[in-house]
Parts: sequence; structure tokens; C-alpha cells
Amino acid sequence: MIPPPLVKICGLRSVSDALEAAHAGVDWIGLNFHPRSVRFVEINQATEIVRALPEGTEAVGLFVDRPVEEVRAIARETGLRIVQLHGNEPVEAVVALADAGLRVVRAFRVKDAAAIEAMTRYVDQCERKSVALEGVLVDAYVPGLMGGTGQAIGDDLLDELPRMPRLILAGGLTPENVAERAARVLPWMVDVAGGVESVPGRKDIEKVRRFVQAARSVEIS
Repeated sequence: MIPPPLVKICGLRSVSDALEAAHAGVDWIGLNFHPRSVRFVEINQATEIVRALPEGTEAVGLFVDRPVEEVRAIARETGLRIVQLHGNEPVEAVVALADAGLRVVRAFRVKDAAAIEAMTRYVDQCERKSVALEGVLVDAYVPGLMGGTGQAIGDDLLDELPRMPRLILAGGLTPENVAERAARVLPWMVDVAGGVESVPGRKDIEKVRRFVQAARSVEIS
């Protein structure tokens, strides 16, 4: 029996939202450090969120094409142990962050079959450098936007995704569709931002609870 996926809620901006999500059963809380995002969080606020999280709930910092030293510095200041690279960061950035003791999630926007092949090559390169990614996140491709778009990965591409032990499924997930899409892909984790919001950057706790419940209902023998 394959266990149901873990749950990550991304783009939180307040201690109250983070604590409500944690109490609803969320495994990972995503903090967005991309200045152009509507879910951007300041360092001091992120630090408060990280310190407030209960044991068993991890905080993840999301970065888009930021210098490695900047990512390291923010991780140190906030207390983050996991970082998510959501831009065009090279394998060398993953290696440098891993050498600094950080667990690294690498995100990929899936535009077509060629993008899936490029993702697979990237993961292989990490393995050849003896770096184990904490997770491989797949998101929908929307020109000019780096994530949190609310757009779903096309069904044809969803079915082409390779089986990976640490695959994180994102892209247009909601309480209504997460069970069906997770059952098709069998991810290790599911990731949602806009699908559980009342307004961008503000989570709707009832949607969060329904999302967690739906994700936990996925059981594949």
C-alpha cells in the first residue's frame, strides 16, 4: 500500500495562518522570498513564523534565481533548514547549498515533454554529484510567471511524469481535484498556494482543512 502524500501549503505570510495550517495537519509551510510575488514575505516575519511552528511542521523557503550566498544568509537568519529553488538555478547552486547543510527542493515548470526530459537530466546530474534532492517539484508552465499561478499541468503531461520517490505535485491543485490528480501521479507530496486562499496571500482555513482531508484520502494499493 502506497501511503497518501504529504501536504505543503505555500505562500503563508502570518503566524496565525501558519499555525492554523499546522494544526490542520499540514506537513510543510512554504515561505515565499520572491519579491515579485503577491505572497512575498519579509525576513523578520518569516523568522517569526519559523519560530512559532510546532514540532513536526517544517518551513521551506522559496527563492527564484537568487545568489547562493543570499539564500544561505536568509536561511541562517530565519532558521530554515529546507530551501526551494524555483527559477533557473544550475546544479552547482544545489551542490553549494547542500554543502552548506541545507536540504534542497528543485522546482520545474512543465511546459512540454522536452521539459520533463530536461528535468530528468537535471536530477541525474545531481545524483552524479552525490547530491540527493529533498524533493523534485513539478508545476505548471505559464509564460512570465514562476509559480503560484493556479494553472494545472495538462493531463497529457501529467501522465508522462516519471515515477520519483520524492516527487512533489503542484499546479492548480484544489480541495476538489487533489485526490484525483494525486492518484494519477502518486507523488510523495502535494503543494498548493492559491487553491486554498480567500485572497492572494491569505489562506482560507476551511479550504486548507478540506485540502488536507482530500489529500489524505488517497490510497493506492
